[in-house]
Amino acid sequence: MKTSGFYALLVSVCASLLLIIGLTIGCDEERVTKMQDVTLEQLFTNPDKYNGKQVIVEGFYFQGFEVQVIAERLEISGYAEGHLVPKGKMLWVEGGIQREIYDKFNQQQQMGPLERFGKVKITGKFEYGEKYGHVGGFDSQIIPLDVELVPWFPPAE
Repeated sequence: MKTSGFYALLVSVCASLLLIIGLTIGCDEERVTKMQDVTLEQLFTNPDKYNGKQVIVEGFYFQGFEVQVIAERLEISGYAEGHLVPKGKMLWVEGGIQREIYDKFNQQQQMGPLERFGKVKITGKFEYGEKYGHVGGFDSQIIPLDVELVPWFPPAE
């Protein structure tokens, strides 16, 4: 009888361990499935759906005087030869970009301080509904976890 009690305890412990392992794997799968590839259009059309969630979004990073955004596109400003500015839908990029990516961005200094720009794919947490960025000029932001450069060539004038 002592043996059957031991086996019952062993089975119970093994079942509990399997349950814990299954829940842990389930959480990882859930985290991965929560990470969604989205467009800026999707984020701006239905921001409540993505608020507080991790997303992957592709766009144009632009960092200049009091500006650090992801934009739909970059266009020639018309103020200085070849000078690009962000256009379309934009969201603030909170925090920094990892140095190895930041150092690879294109640079321009036609109209003031050094500006950096390039096409990126950002994985990060999307937030909406507050005031973000310089003097609260944006109603959404992304907090980057990972940033990848995407091949791109600046537009010709």
